[in-house]
Amino acid sequence: MSTSTLPEPDDIARVHSEKLQSLIASRIGNASISFADYMQQALYEPGLGYYMAGAQKFGEAGDFVTAPEISPLFGQCIAQSCRSLFAALPTSILELGAGSGKLASSIVMALSDVTNLEYLILEPSAELQLRQQQNLQAALSAEQYAAVSWLTALPESFTGIVIANEVMDALPVERIKVGEVLQQARVVWKNGQLSECFADAPDYLQDDWAHVHQELNVPLPDGYQTELALLLGPWLSSIADSIEVGALLLIDYGYPRQEYYADERVKGSLACYHQHRMHDDAFWWPGLQDITAHVDFTRVVEQGTSNGLELLGYTSQSSFLLDNGLMGHMQLASDVCQTEVEQLRLSQAIKKLTLPGEMGERFQVMAMGKGIDCEPTGFKLLELSHRL
Repeated sequence: MSTSTLPEPDDIARVHSEKLQSLIASRIGNASISFADYMQQALYEPGLGYYMAGAQKFGEAGDFVTAPEISPLFGQCIAQSCRSLFAALPTSILELGAGSGKLASSIVMALSDVTNLEYLILEPSAELQLRQQQNLQAALSAEQYAAVSWLTALPESFTGIVIANEVMDALPVERIKVGEVLQQARVVWKNGQLSECFADAPDYLQDDWAHVHQELNVPLPDGYQTELALLLGPWLSSIADSIEVGALLLIDYGYPRQEYYADERVKGSLACYHQHRMHDDAFWWPGLQDITAHVDFTRVVEQGTSNGLELLGYTSQSSFLLDNGLMGHMQLASDVCQTEVEQLRLSQAIKKLTLPGEMGERFQVMAMGKGIDCEPTGFKLLELSHRL
């Protein structure tokens, strides 16, 4: 989609983005920075980055809709998977990056009968933390809300269940171009604007791509562009270090490596979102749009296992939800619908969450564990670990 069809930001938003652009330009000077460095600043620069500033991001009034925004049934199914682990783990859940708080509220309500439930939210954005608190206070009873608390950093030692829904896709990525010489995407400030160029890739990128390409064992066309999520390693390492004993549940859109680097994906998977419109210009008003990339789940399991985590299961979102009683949860929700409109919305939500052309197959679910000998529910209906 062309940016020419995107709604133009208002004056306040423009000034906000211009401040961020000026800051990035001052850091670039007459040189360049990697695309990963640019993405880090565009999304996470304190006070200015997309996730660190005040604009509405989630839901119909924001830029994109996540599964918890579509229906509380999504969180109810995750809660059921958590229940299957409570026999082996304390009733403690840590959610990484809770968005609007919809997932937290649906899980806490679904587990309201659990004694001593503790729900921790790691949210570095003060603005998002405030919105989550307001939304959860409105959605939960006082007793339920008392189970929730916020962190700004990973705990030194955690025993329980860690949940990361649509977190990995927002980790900054390196962009590369394949050819006789591997090239790295760089960002420059030229003629008063940010733009992309390519230069010979440094050794660390060449080494990483050599490993990935060897695993693929297929030639790719010259000029093929794609992403390398090098920050997945440090991110998973920090989580593994934090977990004393526990399980990690990862939900995101992506593919196993052989599909991620399919030769028809010649421009990679980078995507930008603004007011529910998707395009591929990462330099359109920085700070006002989300920038994401699909997840290479083979890299996730490689990095996870190298940091002491064990793969417990891998499947599609549709299969995970169905294996965790989605249809039963749907029937209970249907029984309390008051009108045909509510029934229709419920049906549409189920389709959005499960159909292959919607979120059902595009989103994947992976569970990893440390020091536990039980598996969460959700992976028996369709186990896809062999594809990794």
